[in-house]
Amino acid sequence: MASKPPYPREAHIVKKEKGLPGKSKEVYELRADHPRPDTLISEHDTEQEALDAKDRYQDEDKS
Repeated sequence: MASKPPYPREAHIVKKEKGLPGKSKEVYELRADHPRPDTLISEHDTEQEALDAKDRYQDEDKS
């Protein structure tokens, strides 16, 4: 299991297509550079959910 990264934490959101061509859907991935570059932290169905997760990940008071 990965260790908790130190603060300040940085993360970014990547929009991806998931599924078969013609039946795909968009998902939003929260990614960070801990423990390795471009590590998947979580996956969300909406951009707002991803933004909320990013806020929680980066804010020490909300963790």
